[in-house]
Amino acid sequence: MKNSAPGWRRAGAVLAAALTMIAPRPGAAGTAFVIKNGASVLLAKNLDRPVGDGYVFINKRQVVKEAFAGMGAAPLRWTSKYGSVTFNQFGREFPLGGMNEQGLVIEELDGPAGYPPPDKRASLNELQWIQYQLDNHRSVRDVLKSDARVRISRLLLDLHFLVADRSGKAAVIEFAGGRMVSYAGSDLPVRVLSDNSYAESVRYLNMHQGFGGERVVSNGPEPAERFVRAATLLQDFIWPVQGILSDHAFSVLRSVEQADTQWNIVYNISRRVVFFKTRSHRRLKLIRLEALDFACPGPVLMLPVDTGAGWVLDGDFEPYDPRRNRTLLETVIRKLEGLGTTPAIPAEVIRKMSDYPGTCRCRS
Repeated sequence: MKNSAPGWRRAGAVLAAALTMIAPRPGAAGTAFVIKNGASVLLAKNLDRPVGDGYVFINKRQVVKEAFAGMGAAPLRWTSKYGSVTFNQFGREFPLGGMNEQGLVIEELDGPAGYPPPDKRASLNELQWIQYQLDNHRSVRDVLKSDARVRISRLLLDLHFLVADRSGKAAVIEFAGGRMVSYAGSDLPVRVLSDNSYAESVRYLNMHQGFGGERVVSNGPEPAERFVRAATLLQDFIWPVQGILSDHAFSVLRSVEQADTQWNIVYNISRRVVFFKTRSHRRLKLIRLEALDFACPGPVLMLPVDTGAGWVLDGDFEPYDPRRNRTLLETVIRKLEGLGTTPAIPAEVIRKMSDYPGTCRCRS
């Protein structure tokens, strides 16, 4: 890669300092869960946020990248091994979640986060951390192991994550007290995540009928109530044949929808397909990863999440447009600022984020 922006790294410290002063929290919420039935594995998520703008991106393999505004001992550089489909509100390379061609899925939810302080590890912000994992890893185990090499740092959001892979393994990943805290295997008794910490959610769940307590499941909108509702529906469901698992996933998502739910997404990991609906377009849409071309030097592709296109979207994507990317970033941030959910973010930060994809190049 010819690094076209050595000044990019020089500006990193200045930009990072500005970002630490911003400390915004765009008031996001949501509910996510993993379903495993035999060989079938799904991860489903609602995005609850007052803004629904976004793009679906088709990200290429063999793309050379460098961490955005890294604050580690040295800039982290990598070449993407796997292509992916991601859902982005803050521009290309800063996804909220997605699935790669190997079947690894990562989704974020707003939640308490005590990210690590600077150390010898190279850093990635909380959104690019998602893209890095999709670029490089195929399993939950790989994601957990990456913490030894890569430090997550804050750009915009306090997040925790739900991760699943094609084998059916799943994990909740949180950051508390400056370190990664993960729940997997027997430490993950319920494969559900909302906006409270996982430990708090499980403690509250255990007060309810069916989980050792006496409380009745409520229809409340609070994160704890949504967690209990989703866990109960998943526990009580009589599992069907594979064909309607996605339907059940959407029915659980409906049960935890809020007034500001914008996106309903179901990743069918076993079949490597993504189903989604939006608040404005309730017709189901489908993306088949096996039908996509993830090879460089073909262009990165994009499509508005709120597209009105037909239900199979494989051929509806268009080449990446930097102007539309910047418009998305500006629109989402300004809307959030206008709603009072985040303080003003400097125009220079927005410009750096929108320009960042131009530093990514196909491996020669």
